[in-house]
Amino acid sequence: MSEPAATPSHRKSWWPAVLGNRNFARLFFAGVTSASGFAIGQIALTVYVAYQTNSALDVAYIGISFSIATILFSLIAGTLVDRHERRKLMVLSDMARAASLVALVASVYLIGFNLPMVLAVAFVLGSFTTLFQPAERALTPAVVGSEQLQNANALVQSTTAIIQFASNSFGGLLIVAVGITAAFGLNTSTFLVSAILIVGIVGFKVPARQGSSEERSMPSVLDDMREGFSYIRNNRALLELTVASGIANLFFVMVIQFFVFYARDVISGGITVFGLLNGLFPLGIAPGAYFSARFNTVRFAGLVFLLSGIAEGVVILGLVALPYLASALVLVFLSGLLLGLLNTTWLNTVQLIVPTEMQGRYFGLDQLGSTAVIPVGSVIGGLIINASGVPFDYEIAALGILVTFGLFCLSPYLRTLKYTKSVSNPE
Repeated sequence: MSEPAATPSHRKSWWPAVLGNRNFARLFFAGVTSASGFAIGQIALTVYVAYQTNSALDVAYIGISFSIATILFSLIAGTLVDRHERRKLMVLSDMARAASLVALVASVYLIGFNLPMVLAVAFVLGSFTTLFQPAERALTPAVVGSEQLQNANALVQSTTAIIQFASNSFGGLLIVAVGITAAFGLNTSTFLVSAILIVGIVGFKVPARQGSSEERSMPSVLDDMREGFSYIRNNRALLELTVASGIANLFFVMVIQFFVFYARDVISGGITVFGLLNGLFPLGIAPGAYFSARFNTVRFAGLVFLLSGIAEGVVILGLVALPYLASALVLVFLSGLLLGLLNTTWLNTVQLIVPTEMQGRYFGLDQLGSTAVIPVGSVIGGLIINASGVPFDYEIAALGILVTFGLFCLSPYLRTLKYTKSVSNPE
């Protein structure tokens, strides 16, 4: 039996109540620890390569290695999450990521800088993060129950956003203070702490399949993958949600990927302004995630998803129409808030309506679609900016987002997507 989730009658406040579930507290602090170390580690990898090679292309290879791993393994990772115990997969992921960083530190000491080794580590990190994330998302509903799911996700999303803000703002200073190899060591230790916390999640068992293993044989991995595709294809609202998200992500990458050029060329700012934009965006996600739980947005999830997307398009147009520092800071924060509201509403709804034995494959498919468009959006945005400048790129992106969400507003399936059973929201 799982540890009982906190119910509305036991709540005096939002965060203490959901953290009163000891299993969720372990899962939450494992995720926070892992995310903070991983963020610092990503910055450390970038700084390490940039200072060793002084090549922007070599730095880009880090992101490409990570993205290739995600694209290659998203489907199989989602399938594994539905076939095996999710806690064990998360521990395996943490241990593998820690081992890759230990190998990198050893390589630095023994042979010095080696770009292929760095890219290999980035690939391993991407591969096992691709396994960790759908396992974590699929495990959360089983740990907290539907009553506190929105509160739990709001807490996770808000905290992760604040960690990203802190990492973007202060990660470089930390690396200067402790050094690159120490930063890698810190990242390694956070994965190990995460693994220890996850091992401590006890007292319940989440079956990989409904029904006992004695009652039927386990289907093949390929059959599982086909079943995942079939499930999404036959659920029209989820299919449209996934397609709309993928298309919108392509256009959104054309904006956030090029904040550095927007800061320099449009609002005449420097690296400091770029840092502010890069930090305010994830910081805005925190209140957006909170609002999703506070107003129980799963009751009208489709409308929230669509209207938030349309508002995102308007905000991006505002970045072009109001090319000033003050307005840009406000609009970037607002963009993050809308994304936090949109993403957390999506996550809550999917976790509540998708059967637990199918969630790994759903999140794997979604992860594949979201990651696959990143290099495409980056290339398109880069070509447009080189040819016509940042404002035109942002206008194209905003128009693409507005058209995407506007067209899906015509669909009764996505527009009426919702979860109406009793769920709690923070007071």
